[in-house]
Amino acid sequence: MTASRSSRRALVLGSSVLAVIAGAGLASAGPLAASAPVQSPDHPLAGACSALVAQQTAAGSVNYPGAEVEPHVAADPTDSDHLVGSFQQDRWNDGGSNGLTNVVSHDGGASWSLAAAQPAFSRCAGAAPGSPGYFMRSTDPWVSFSADGKVVYSIADSFDTGGPAFGGASSIMISRSLDGGTTWQQPVTARVDRSDTVLNDKESVTADPFKAASAYAVWDQLVSPQSHANPDAYLHSIAYRGPSYFSSTADRGATWSTGRIIFDPGQNDQTIGNQIVVPTTGPAKGVLIDGFDLITNKGGKCLYTHGGQHCAGNSTSTAALVRSTDGGATWSAAVGIDVQQVAPVSIAGHPVRSSDDLPEFAANPVTGALYAVWQDGRFANGTSKIAFAQSTDGGLTWSTTIRADQSPGGTPAFVPQIQVSSDGTVGLTYYDLQNATTAQPGLTDAYVVHCHATTTDCANPASWTAGGQTRLSTTGSFDYTTAPDAGGYFLGDYTGLARQGTGFTPFYGMSQPIATSGRTDIFSNTVH
Repeated sequence: MTASRSSRRALVLGSSVLAVIAGAGLASAGPLAASAPVQSPDHPLAGACSALVAQQTAAGSVNYPGAEVEPHVAADPTDSDHLVGSFQQDRWNDGGSNGLTNVVSHDGGASWSLAAAQPAFSRCAGAAPGSPGYFMRSTDPWVSFSADGKVVYSIADSFDTGGPAFGGASSIMISRSLDGGTTWQQPVTARVDRSDTVLNDKESVTADPFKAASAYAVWDQLVSPQSHANPDAYLHSIAYRGPSYFSSTADRGATWSTGRIIFDPGQNDQTIGNQIVVPTTGPAKGVLIDGFDLITNKGGKCLYTHGGQHCAGNSTSTAALVRSTDGGATWSAAVGIDVQQVAPVSIAGHPVRSSDDLPEFAANPVTGALYAVWQDGRFANGTSKIAFAQSTDGGLTWSTTIRADQSPGGTPAFVPQIQVSSDGTVGLTYYDLQNATTAQPGLTDAYVVHCHATTTDCANPASWTAGGQTRLSTTGSFDYTTAPDAGGYFLGDYTGLARQGTGFTPFYGMSQPIATSGRTDIFSNTVH
């Protein structure tokens, strides 16, 4: 939500598994094939709430009308050609956007249409006074389908701001669609805090793959050192904490439980990027696994690691998780995956606001393995590359971290997203700068790489290099420096990646000159 990632940082496959799937047949080697990118329609809101935009602009904020960023996408488990996407609409420089825009595809992303009735997560998006969504801005879109495909959930973090930085109420709310994403009902509040010292942030929603009426939301909540504090104050104050919160529905989203703490790392520490995955097979079948970045600020002490890793510095990020075997009623202590060697990205000396310390997670529907990816500087002398780790025992232990991207040499790779197809192929998308030049240092492309997890060990780097990388931005490189500046050039803290049968649908932002209806637009490909 905030203007920069730093301000939010306040704070082998086993032989038995291979034997089971050996008879499935070998997937072909070589790169994946991607269609040309398809542009999603947008829904600029600034004109519909010009007075509210003018008020915030007068207070010092900068709005980017027609700029869409930070997309997420989900596929209907009963029809993989049916997709719903969500993204921020009209981004602000200091946090959030005028609202969220939701789009629908019924042909696997070959074409998209705007939802006829958008979720009213903000005043600009049509929320009436007194309604749950009556806030100035929204951020952090995430979508998920129910197990039977009859409900689509769209979640938002909506908030008020008194100008640059944050000084108002914040709320986690979920809207549902009962017609496949065409129309969206009034949002239901999972938690709202009116205090100027509390910020609900970075939420996600996950439908239960076994219980069609159940879904889960998780997020972090930051407690500010003082009222109307600049987010950077979190970096220096000892008077904050940032626990993980959880809410659930058992009636298809008609109601949601009031958010409650499920993991509190303690004073001065926080989580961020909470997201639940639920394996559908394997040792953790049906277990709720909430993965996140655990940020500890106790003189470099790592509270949760594995394999003897050591931390350095006063603030340490650790990819970690907690587990629930009873539908979210109780949760385990934190399990560490690995210490993240956070690797910021810059272009010609100007920061890129990338995913930085945010890990992404997925579960394999064939093997039950769990995967985590994040940006990491250990592989290329501090340059951002994509780290990968896997667990074959339901998240209790994790493989040695490897590099999975295929970007050449010292080229930064950043903003990873991971998904697994129906045949167990693991897909990984990211941006990189390999086509940048001295004259145009911001030239960027999107790529996808893969690993055939049912026939190879994805914890082995060779399993990723075998297929090479496939360029998604086939119509040309885009210039990252034309994206909105939100504490750095910004296309989102994450992108979307949906399972489409045995393939994938990436859902991601590109800026000019590929974007033509604003500074940024959202695109998709069909990948097989």
